[in-house]
Amino acid sequence: MDWIAQRLGIVALALGVASALGGCSDDGGGETDGGTSEGGGTTAGSVGESDGTSDSGEPGTTTGEPEAPDDPGTVILRRLNNVEYNNTIRDLIGTEQTPADNFPANQVSLGFDNISAVQSLSPLQAELYELAAEGVIEEALDRPMVEPQLQLFQAETDDTVKDIGGEAGEFWNLWSNGEVATTVTVEHDGPYAFRTRAAGQQAGPDLPHMALLVDGVEVDAFDVDATEQAPQQYETEVELTAGVHAISVAFTNDYYDDVLMEDRNLLVDYLELEGPFGLEGEENPLRANILVCDPGPAGDEGCLRQILEVFGRKAYRRPLSVDELDRLMALLAAASDGPADWETGLKAALKALLISPHFVFRVELDDDPADETPHQVNPFELATRLSYFLWSSAPDDELLDAAAADELKTDAQLAAQVTRMLADDKARALVDNYAGQWLMIRAVWDAFKDPSVYPQMNDALRLSMVTEMSLFAESVLLDGRPLSELLLAESAFIDDALAQHYGLPPTGSDQFAEVAFGDAPRQGVLTQAGLLVVLAHATHNSPVKRGKWIMENLLCQDPPPPPDNLDIPPLEPVEDGGSLREQLEQHRADPVCASCHQYMDPLGFALEHYNAIGAWRDDDNGYTIDATGQLMSGVAFDGALEMSDAIAEDPGFPRCLTEKAFIYALGRDVRIADTPYLEELQAQLELADYSFAELVLALATSDSFRMRRGTQEN
Repeated sequence: MDWIAQRLGIVALALGVASALGGCSDDGGGETDGGTSEGGGTTAGSVGESDGTSDSGEPGTTTGEPEAPDDPGTVILRRLNNVEYNNTIRDLIGTEQTPADNFPANQVSLGFDNISAVQSLSPLQAELYELAAEGVIEEALDRPMVEPQLQLFQAETDDTVKDIGGEAGEFWNLWSNGEVATTVTVEHDGPYAFRTRAAGQQAGPDLPHMALLVDGVEVDAFDVDATEQAPQQYETEVELTAGVHAISVAFTNDYYDDVLMEDRNLLVDYLELEGPFGLEGEENPLRANILVCDPGPAGDEGCLRQILEVFGRKAYRRPLSVDELDRLMALLAAASDGPADWETGLKAALKALLISPHFVFRVELDDDPADETPHQVNPFELATRLSYFLWSSAPDDELLDAAAADELKTDAQLAAQVTRMLADDKARALVDNYAGQWLMIRAVWDAFKDPSVYPQMNDALRLSMVTEMSLFAESVLLDGRPLSELLLAESAFIDDALAQHYGLPPTGSDQFAEVAFGDAPRQGVLTQAGLLVVLAHATHNSPVKRGKWIMENLLCQDPPPPPDNLDIPPLEPVEDGGSLREQLEQHRADPVCASCHQYMDPLGFALEHYNAIGAWRDDDNGYTIDATGQLMSGVAFDGALEMSDAIAEDPGFPRCLTEKAFIYALGRDVRIADTPYLEELQAQLELADYSFAELVLALATSDSFRMRRGTQEN
């Protein structure tokens, strides 16, 4: 990690974090480049994970829970993924910036982008962390200034009022003592620049004398030596109060000699008022999120230390040590040009916190990284695990306070926090990130459809599909519905566009509402248009894609990979064309292909009545659709609805729900040592047709979630 220390560490090393990270148990996965598949099953023994055969430590003793695994596993150093980074910055500072949108794309494994074993960190990303930290801190501590406004009045036009003189090209010629005047309206008290461009026609012993007046009071005066051929701008600063003011330019020393034919005049081009200058605007609301006290003009050291202590606890997800605070204060002082320049130093210290490994990574430290004895994670590490599971963001003050008070120890205390956190708006992250990946909501936008085949597949319909999927996922994950509703729900959240797409009566609105399917052939997630769009090709259906996704994501059954160097021939059309199923049946006649496709394809065939954009079809280009099939267990079905019922009854479905949540929560694959615990947990929850909240609580109170061990592998 030497190059990381260089990029993250010029300031981070000054804070002493390099040595601190020496106690972090790391299987090397924090920088691995392997395991970037987008699907990936949940078979034990995935990339970067041990087989969990250690017999050290005691079984978990959580009252009322299934017996915990003997080995809770090691923790790979987990980098914040892009969504987590944006959310953390948002909750830490209050900004609407999303700097991680400019970071490299996250690597994906096991279906999720928060898997620790594949979260690498490139030199480019380290540089982008620096830029992001600078941008958000500058925004947060910015002192917004009132933008100076310029008001210009041409003297020779109706912009001004004159009491004598006449137009002279671009000038107004004051040929005798008099004024060019106008009124101005200013919105703020403050300093303004009052300017005029003028020239003189010389006569007599003196230069033309010009006075600048505000509200009838002379504020400045000039002897005008500029000529008509080379006029000059004259300026003075005035303090104005908000409101309406009269400004004028006056000629005050007229001279005329009719013998010598000499005439002194003042030529005025324009009057101009600009300002205010150096006036602070409305208070930047983000400053209050950081400045928990006022350091004052001289930069009170105690207050600055308090600011760093409070911000640092949120950024590191734990209290800063005295040594860390001392180093930050030393950096603040070194970066400041004296006590009055405390903001410059504070910005440097805050940026240092945001490029530290303790912010960029979810660091869990061991006193002895090689000790394989299972032990509890500390309360702040547990709070961090919980918040990134449910919110994809850092713990809030209430959760950090609970950790500080050691009030995350019992099941009841954890249950109270889980209940509170799931009721918070930030739990929407489970829809966007957990369901967004598992149920393919994110992928809808990238699923290309050939417009010559499906011209109706426009962005508006695509947005309706995404919204339906998101609202449905939210209702199941956050509204307490049984998880079986994922497959069995007899209603959906649709607008008028989707009602038409589904062949349902019009809703009469572009707003989304929950609508019962009635006799329509729709049920649960498997008949949602958005999912069907993703699991199809640009021009036609893909029973293989659909079947494979069902196996991997609803039953957690991984089809065996095709043999190495297998040359897969293209589908040969059957006699008289035939349906897609008939073509694939011919393909499956090859025993090599049948080993995989005999399980995947029937699941996909059950969805053949739905075309590549999820609309119902009675036939396959004139050929009868055969939607029959069976699960690996032998349970037969005919069509999507019967298949959904069969999967909901299959013991693999609740087991898979548990595994998917486990993988997302811990950022790692299921290991052999986890299997007995997950099977017992699944069996207990299955009895109650459990909700997602119940599953979350069971996971959060498990020893797999609350414990860890070191490793000698490094």
